[in-house]
Amino acid sequence: MSLYGYRHVISNERTCYWMLHHLRWPQDVLCPRCESNSLWKMRESGRPEYRCKNCRYHFSLLTGTVLHGTRLPLTKWVLAAALFSIGISSYGLAREIQVSQRIAWSMLSKFRSALKTSQILRKLRGSVEVDETYIGGRAKGKRGRGAGHKAIVIGFRTRTGKVRSMVVESIKTKQMQKLLKQQVAQGARLYTDEYSIYHPVRTWGFKHRRIKHSKWFVRGQTHTQGIEGYWGHLKPTLVGRHRSVSPKHLQGYLAEADVKHNLGLDTDFTDLILRSLMSNP
Repeated sequence: MSLYGYRHVISNERTCYWMLHHLRWPQDVLCPRCESNSLWKMRESGRPEYRCKNCRYHFSLLTGTVLHGTRLPLTKWVLAAALFSIGISSYGLAREIQVSQRIAWSMLSKFRSALKTSQILRKLRGSVEVDETYIGGRAKGKRGRGAGHKAIVIGFRTRTGKVRSMVVESIKTKQMQKLLKQQVAQGARLYTDEYSIYHPVRTWGFKHRRIKHSKWFVRGQTHTQGIEGYWGHLKPTLVGRHRSVSPKHLQGYLAEADVKHNLGLDTDFTDLILRSLMSNP
């Protein structure tokens, strides 16, 4: 559903509440502690609350979720999720929903954290391009490999278009071996450049093709153009929307970009975010 489609939800706190209620409990209300549906229904502070007849646990819609204890209206959370789905900075969100920049940044961080924990990272299969890049502010001195004050990011892209990127502390052969075994299924065909850390890839149980960029960028099916093109889209987006991103929080921004790229335009991204928020952490 588009942002326009949520206009009736974000205009009314009650409507917003029951939409989130349906996302968390599509059928019966379940106790978050013992999952029993035998409950007493009460009403406190204007919203329904429940007490489990089995374990006597007292809970509400937001108990055990990322939104537990929030003082913001639910309409602001839903609108923020919708704006996050199309891309917005913390300063822009603060202006739109009339909160402080600190609160807006905290809300966006919760959304990114929910994305990271909601995605099941299955090992990549088939043909996979692997490349590294360096993300950070502009500074004098060396660029690319060996540049200082930049975060190192390793990226994977399957030939079907799925991407995955992650921040690493350093880029060495042993670390690359561990990372590949965690993220890529044995027997997959890897496409890399001629960087020395990729030389032993065949001994790790993968098929391997290398493109020598000093001579070619594409040679038949051997290339890393897909993942390099993704870097070309990711970096301007981060700079244009957020100006700068702290290395400490960069993984959250990468998770956001990866999920949006992988899901495509046909997915209701706002619904995905709200479902993640309403699930037990």
